[in-house]
Amino acid sequence: MGIALDEITMLESILNERFSKERLKFKMSVHFVKDRMNHPRNIPNISITELHSIFNRLTTVYLSKLIKLKHQDTFNVRCTKTDINIPCAVELTRDPSGFDNREIIAITIMRKRDFKSKDPVEFLV
Repeated sequence: MGIALDEITMLESILNERFSKERLKFKMSVHFVKDRMNHPRNIPNISITELHSIFNRLTTVYLSKLIKLKHQDTFNVRCTKTDINIPCAVELTRDPSGFDNREIIAITIMRKRDFKSKDPVEFLV
């Protein structure tokens, strides 16, 4: 069974509320949601429980590193338990008060054991 759009929306809301004080937002790209998340090549299907677990471990272990990322930095999140890979990018904006806001964009997702990331930064969860 695939992941529903409202489940992804809820995951984004939970993460964004949790990290609002750090001015950190998470967003799943259209490609992530429409094309890759429920793709038949992901065997077994990726579950919302797996995504919650991956993002919880990512933010627990690497929050300080995520906050230091710069505009247009890219990185890969690799789950060593599930072989799920999530290439991501950072968009940095400055609000009217002069504070930096970071948006972590999950570009795509795949379950692939031997995925070769082009990104020099990889967060193992």
